[in-house]
Amino acid sequence: MSSEWRQITLGDFVRLQRGHDLTASEQRPGPYSVMGSAGPNGSHDAALAKGPGVVIGRSGASMGRVHYANGDYWPHNTCLYVTDFLGNNPRFAYYLLGAQNLSSYNSGSAQPSLNRNFIYTKELTIPSVQEQGKIVAFLAALDDRIALLRETNATLEAMAQALFKSWFVDFAPVHAKQQGRAPEGMDAATAALFPDGFEESELGMVPKGWKLLPFGEFLSHTIGGDWGSDVPDETNDTRVAIIRGTDIPDLQACSESRVPIRFTTQKKLKSRQLQAGDIVIEVSGGSKEQPTGRSILITEEILARFDCPLEPASFCRLFRPSQISLSYLLAQHLSFIYKQGKTWEYQNQSTGIANFQTTHFLETELVAVPTDDVLEKFCEIVVPMVKKMNSPQIEQLGKLRDILLPRLISGQLRLPEAQELAQAVVTE
Repeated sequence: MSSEWRQITLGDFVRLQRGHDLTASEQRPGPYSVMGSAGPNGSHDAALAKGPGVVIGRSGASMGRVHYANGDYWPHNTCLYVTDFLGNNPRFAYYLLGAQNLSSYNSGSAQPSLNRNFIYTKELTIPSVQEQGKIVAFLAALDDRIALLRETNATLEAMAQALFKSWFVDFAPVHAKQQGRAPEGMDAATAALFPDGFEESELGMVPKGWKLLPFGEFLSHTIGGDWGSDVPDETNDTRVAIIRGTDIPDLQACSESRVPIRFTTQKKLKSRQLQAGDIVIEVSGGSKEQPTGRSILITEEILARFDCPLEPASFCRLFRPSQISLSYLLAQHLSFIYKQGKTWEYQNQSTGIANFQTTHFLETELVAVPTDDVLEKFCEIVVPMVKKMNSPQIEQLGKLRDILLPRLISGQLRLPEAQELAQAVVTE
């Protein structure tokens, strides 16, 4: 270990203070974040702490979690906050404290609670302030890269949804041509693919030559999920990754996957193994605040993230469209109606748990399907977006950061080695 690194206690590294009371009725919208045990929790029109700042969850389920505030903020009484960094780099303090597993330092009460005096004696190894700055610059660059990729994904998702809504919900190109106008933001060749009017179908008005059919008409296979066994046995001897409803947001965000590994039978896997183009939809476990109906399109990129077959969990269902182009259309349709809150129409909450009425949905939810040339053009635009959104780089960078961070801030790994490892992932 370099002589630049020295042993001190946490109490000699930063000074902590308990946050301040602020009831919901007292909280007023303003420019300052309210930082609590779980991080940002709304805003307020006054600040009691200067930024940048670091807070640590003091009580409850988020006890020990560390959060960073860029600007001035109000530290809530559910957290401890740093009042003095004692000359240390605030962002380095955030990284270092976050790597200390402070959630294990329960002060002994029935309700999990963190006492500053209880952790002040914890020994730390820290580098010089100059080295702290270099380490922070490296880790912050990784964080910024991950944040940028997530922002890009959110933009791509919004673009795909906007295109879907324009073409298949609002029928904007058809309305424009019907009124003698050129469709906005569309080249002449693409505009020529759309009809210039509507016609009556058995289920309602639809652009000429298009179909309006129930969602289930476009599926070749649908089946409920499986939960399997947590350990292999004579019956459940096949290793699989199980996608639950709670895993869908992380998979869509390309965050590090926490999809559980289970064991099932070859017979069950044969009918449930996910393949590119399949859609997994959550059908049970929702609440009044969050309905069921979250869904995800399975792509080659998602499948490649696992070293074993994937199948949906028992509270999910597999939808397999009859052709891959329909997979992208139906996936966008499901995402759109969920964000619009329409899946509430298919909820059954008689048991106190929001369950998705799959049969009712498949028979009554109508989908506008265009002519083959329009569908082909839609996929030509959307497929590259989805592939880019499913790029493994966010997960790879996140894993790399989690591996390097504790080694860097403890001095076990030197900065040049870390930079070399990161460069290999960034340039892939």
